[in-house]
Amino acid sequence: MQRTTGTYVSAAGHLALLVWLIVGWGFNAEPLPFEVSEVSVVSSDEYAAIVAATTPDPTEAPPEAPEAPAAEAAPEVPVQEEAAATPPPPDVAEPPSPDLPPPPAPEPPEPVPVISDAPASPGAPAEEVVAAPDLTESPRPVPRPAQRITPDPVAPPPPDAAPADVAQDQASPDAAPDAPVVEEAQEETAPEEAATEIVTEAETPQGKLTEIPRPRTRPNRPTPPPAPEVEPETETAEAETPPVDDAAVQAALEAATAAAAAPAQAANVPQGPPLTGSEREGFRVAVNRCWNVDPGSQAARVTMTVGFSLGQDGKVNSDVRQVAATGGDAAATKIAYDAARRAILRCQGTGGYDLPAEKYSEWQDVEITFDPSGMRLR
Repeated sequence: MQRTTGTYVSAAGHLALLVWLIVGWGFNAEPLPFEVSEVSVVSSDEYAAIVAATTPDPTEAPPEAPEAPAAEAAPEVPVQEEAAATPPPPDVAEPPSPDLPPPPAPEPPEPVPVISDAPASPGAPAEEVVAAPDLTESPRPVPRPAQRITPDPVAPPPPDAAPADVAQDQASPDAAPDAPVVEEAQEETAPEEAATEIVTEAETPQGKLTEIPRPRTRPNRPTPPPAPEVEPETETAEAETPPVDDAAVQAALEAATAAAAAPAQAANVPQGPPLTGSEREGFRVAVNRCWNVDPGSQAARVTMTVGFSLGQDGKVNSDVRQVAATGGDAAATKIAYDAARRAILRCQGTGGYDLPAEKYSEWQDVEITFDPSGMRLR
């Protein structure tokens, strides 16, 4: 390692600083002068006497303030007499023009009624106060509702007149004796009531009964001619054939087809030897792997037997039914059944149980007894 000049200079400077701090050159200074004041000790009695001498007596009345000099009265201002009013200039009347008519006299102003709070004297007659009449707005006339709409309104017909398109007066029953032609008495007719616009419910006046239109008179229907009598047939009618129910026929055919196909399906089921002990044990272990029961619950004391059917693919193809149950109450039995059903459906997986297909007739219908002490398979 090479040492440079700067290293020596730095070391020498640090060494000189340490020596200066240890020796303390320049740190010796003269102490500052102290100021001393003399203090005398006084007893409590002497202090009380000094305080009483310097405190003024509260019983002495304060000196009265000097009264301020009264303000000098202001000098009275002399009142000048009002100047004499100058007389108004005389009015010069202009001569009336002979061509202009005299101006009309101005109308006297209407007296303003004065309301006085003072009580009226008993001898004076009381003035009658005339109340202003109430002016109410009359309702707008509403057209009468009618069944027909025409350009010209038509008055309602008399109650005895028959409806017709043209009005016609009733013929007088008294005919002249010299009349050569005897005319039939004409019935009075009148056109039906009509209006120029449709009257809505909003325009119907409130508080009035709506008139119900009188129904039109209809002519009497002609009496139909009597039907000709039909002679009784001497020939015997053939008995009608009862209708055939297609649904019943279809159901019967399906039942017969199913009955015929059942033996064929049974014949297609593989018939093999019974399951071996290892095959039964493997099936039991597969189901037991998914069976979970709480040992401390009441369901652990229930022995549950369930039955179900398997398809040829090894999957459950029917509902898991309860065959028998012993021990425990209804709630515990329900819990034990649910645990057994979950174990059977969960352990079949997606490919079904691994059972020999040639022995399908032996494991098609299965009953399993779920016993906490040991599962049994039938």
